[in-house]
Amino acid sequence: MSDTQIAINHTLQHKITSQIKQKGAISFAEFMRMALYEPGLGYYSAGSAKLGPSGDFITAPELGQLFARCHASCFAEVIPHLQQPMLFELGAGTGKFCVDVLLCLDELACLPERYAIFEVSADLKKVQQDAVAQLPNHLAERVVWLNAPPTESFEGIVFANEVLDALPVEVFQIQDDQFQRLMLTNQEGQLTEQWQNFEPQLHQQLHQLNLQLENGYRSEFIPHLAAWMQSVVGQLSKGLVLMVDYGYGRPAYYHPQRFTGTLVCHQRHEANFNPYQDVGLQDITAFVDFTAVAEAMAASGLDVSGFTTQAEFLMDNKIEQWLHPDADYQTYYTLVSEMKKLVMPDEMGDKFKTIVANKNLNIEIPGFSNNRLQDL
Repeated sequence: MSDTQIAINHTLQHKITSQIKQKGAISFAEFMRMALYEPGLGYYSAGSAKLGPSGDFITAPELGQLFARCHASCFAEVIPHLQQPMLFELGAGTGKFCVDVLLCLDELACLPERYAIFEVSADLKKVQQDAVAQLPNHLAERVVWLNAPPTESFEGIVFANEVLDALPVEVFQIQDDQFQRLMLTNQEGQLTEQWQNFEPQLHQQLHQLNLQLENGYRSEFIPHLAAWMQSVVGQLSKGLVLMVDYGYGRPAYYHPQRFTGTLVCHQRHEANFNPYQDVGLQDITAFVDFTAVAEAMAASGLDVSGFTTQAEFLMDNKIEQWLHPDADYQTYYTLVSEMKKLVMPDEMGDKFKTIVANKNLNIEIPGFSNNRLQDL
């Protein structure tokens, strides 16, 4: 751990404990928000490498071009039905998805008018800008960075890969047949868990999930998910919203056997289950309740039309067409290895899901021939 990382960790810890001192206790959601997004200190706000071999984890776009090409193939079926279409990506990582999608859409002669990115991480934004700068001018000039989601009506496609899992979650448990909320206090310099009753608004949100769980069950939910969804898709007048992440429909998410929840942390490509260590220096995520995502989409005026595994979405969009069997052996082997990581059940294929919703768009969306809406 570098001196800079130690300083960031200590400063962030101090800010968190100061918040606890002021309030008496803070919710896990507030802790997670500070750990990930506190300006200049949080995991996504400070300058350490996050993605790729030198970072903490690798996302699907970082493996190669196949993930982006399959999505570009899907987008190309939608773009001709839109006026002045905009591709809007939330949390664009290193910018590789943006670069590869634009290159593929250029090949397909189906470019959007603009490619807008909303990125909360200043250092990732710089990485994205450097990547986009390598594109041909006619592609690079289409890319813009927004300081907030669009505030004016637009037609287009909203895309997010591994964004939902990084939204701060409330942690709850069932005790004496009542919901209790995880709160954090500071005892002798250590973050300590304690349980309190939920405030009425969040208790009502949790109660509406209609969960039938045993005492001792512990899990998570994203508070105010509907409000967040409205903020990112509210100005879409016509088009598509497609989100990819690891998670389950609600029946599987809150399965009796998943009684310890889904929180997981990532640091240097290793997973752990202690969010209170190396605060600000490791990623903290929770699996996604896609039923809640579908409900939030519907509340924002979208028509939820598809839910499937990443493997099925990519295979439906003919991922194998880019394997180039006539290429040299090394190229072909690399592409096959990439495809296996994306679609094999024990890799990303089943763990990751794709959900799609549309607004005033009455066309069939490629990728959902094996639709799993019944799992929501």
